[in-house]
Formats: sequence, C-alpha cells, structure tokens
Amino acid sequence: MEHILQVASQFGKVYGIIGGLHGTRPESLKDLNLICPTHRTQYKSEIKFLYPERYIEGGAGRIIEIR
Repeated sequence: MEHILQVASQFGKVYGIIGGLHGTRPESLKDLNLICPTHRTQYKSEIKFLYPERYIEGGAGRIIEIR
C-alpha cells in the first residue's frame, strides 16, 4: 500500500484509502483525510487510535459519503 500511495501522489494529493491495508505502517497514512481499513488490516486498532477523526470502519455493505 505504501508503494501505491507513493505512485498515486505523483498525480496529486491522495484524499483517502478504502480497502485491506494488510501490513501498511500506520505512519504512512498520516497525510490522508479518509482512512477506511477493511479485511486483512494488520494494524487496525493502532490506525484507529492514531487517526480517530479520519478513521471509518469498513466492511461489506458499508456506504461512505464523501462531500
């Protein structure tokens, strides 16, 4: 995920991420406005603790409205 964020940022600011973050280090998410970890996210509780105002619990059927 760190590599994907790095490449995507070459095209502009990355607003957020939704999906399985696997072994993504929490500090690599510090510049995102929206963090929605789903399946197979290794550091989910740490991410939630570090970024509570930007964290949204993800999962099947979840609707996320971005304004």
